[in-house]
Amino acid sequence: MCQRLEDYIGVVENNIDEPDLFGYEIKAHRNSVGSYITLFTKSPDFPKGANSILKDRYGVPYDDIPELKKLHTSMFADRGNTFNNRLSFRLINDRENKVLKIGIFDLGTGRLIDSSTGYTYNCLNKILHKKLIDLFYVSAERKYVDDKEFFHFNQATIYSKPSLERFLSLVDKGLIMYDIRIGSYKSGKSMGKAHDHGSGFRILEGNLRLLFDEKENVQ
Repeated sequence: MCQRLEDYIGVVENNIDEPDLFGYEIKAHRNSVGSYITLFTKSPDFPKGANSILKDRYGVPYDDIPELKKLHTSMFADRGNTFNNRLSFRLINDRENKVLKIGIFDLGTGRLIDSSTGYTYNCLNKILHKKLIDLFYVSAERKYVDDKEFFHFNQATIYSKPSLERFLSLVDKGLIMYDIRIGSYKSGKSMGKAHDHGSGFRILEGNLRLLFDEKENVQ
């Protein structure tokens, strides 16, 4: 958006675990039930250095600096994807051990290669109840004037009380997507180290209501 709703109300763009304003997480999007919105961003919480492990083992080289690697891919729990013509990524919901794993499979054989990184249920539950306990969701109509995009924020909904069980159920059904967005610092003292560009969980706008117990339309 050329001008974010958050800009108008003084919220600085961030990836912190706390809500944006007065206990509410604020999200604004174009009217479209077919677009994905970000629920929250968070690096895998196990093991220590998970981002570096994923990048170094399974990343691909940058075109401009081949000695550095990046790993950008999207995955679901109900189906595998195709990555670099040899791997397949899929979420593994391990309810027995209460972890959501990032599964890496051999594309040709379907054999599980690695599931050592991911998120504990405790980590996911904490984020849901800190970041998304109350979500103020604003929709906007858009139009173009002289090739500039303008928005009319015309509808708002308050979603409250997300639950871990709802979240995991949506993951199992393939209704929540997980994006890995790991790069490498290209300069400075951190050159070569993992740089998380916003790995996180996303959901179609039309399915957002399924995560919450309560919904209130704001007039």
